[in-house]
Amino acid sequence: MKELIKGYVNGCELLRQRICELTEQMNTLRKKGNTLEIEELDLVRRIQLLYTEHRQTKETIEYLESYMRRVEERVKKKAV
Repeated sequence: MKELIKGYVNGCELLRQRICELTEQMNTLRKKGNTLEIEELDLVRRIQLLYTEHRQTKETIEYLESYMRRVEERVKKKAV
């Protein structure tokens, strides 16, 4: 379970990095006045999708951590 959570945490970090990269690219294109390329690359939609995936990944991590805590508490109660 801990390895699964680690994988999700790593994926979450990769999503954040990609969001930052695309946001930086969009801002650079905006500064150059190249809004047509922003639309062609569909950057706004792609960034929004990454934010959604990041949020869902964080929710999954929170659920798995909560489940792991509950299981550990049951094990402790049975050991007593």
